[in-house]
Amino acid sequence: MTGRTTGRVKRVGQVLPESPAALDTAVLVFPLFLVYQLGVVSGVRNSADVVTGVLMELVEHDLGSYLFLFATLLLGYAALVVALRRSGRFNPKSFLPLLAESGLYALCMGSIILLVIQHVLWFVPGLAVEGLSARGPLEIVVIAAGAGLHEEFVFRAGLMGGLAFLLEYGLGRRKAWMVALVVSALVFAGVHHLGSAGEDFTVVAFTYRSLAGAVFGVIYQLRGFAVAAWTHSLYDLYVLALA
Repeated sequence: MTGRTTGRVKRVGQVLPESPAALDTAVLVFPLFLVYQLGVVSGVRNSADVVTGVLMELVEHDLGSYLFLFATLLLGYAALVVALRRSGRFNPKSFLPLLAESGLYALCMGSIILLVIQHVLWFVPGLAVEGLSARGPLEIVVIAAGAGLHEEFVFRAGLMGGLAFLLEYGLGRRKAWMVALVVSALVFAGVHHLGSAGEDFTVVAFTYRSLAGAVFGVIYQLRGFAVAAWTHSLYDLYVLALA
């Protein structure tokens, strides 16, 4: 689930040096997964969520079985963290630099994108978060966790990573990733305007989300899935809390 990197840049996600990349990523993003998947029982669900339906089928749509499943997963996660810590392969304090880096990106990216829109593309920013200002604090946390986890998995790890893999043979690695970055950012922006729950289309809103998708894509490529997911979640949490 991690993107590729160049040079000797060490990702925050690489906190388990001897473990497979998928394991260290899973350890770092599991809190987002747990918060969101428990939160969906309240009726909040991300449109990019391709996991909950499978899990509900697995437990035959029984709430008690669903909660028991996640209690079991939580115990397994805790046991894994303890085992990795005792073996010296993981330190829970590794979450602190991850959150600090992701939080910094989340706080800065909105202002930077608005500056680009206003002073480079010459649009007049006039953005609003529709239909979410009435949400309660818990719903906002669940929405943000789901967006960071599921949207990054679908649009960056899935669409961007998969498209780059398919194009790499014909275009070369660098060009393939550039094309995949642009396409995934545009698709990411576009799906926010689809369906009955989609936002009304405006050029500014589409441009803003396209640039946001590009930022998430660059973070994914250079810093890995965990940083991209947490950046996305913290950014949405920040935006929705102020809506």
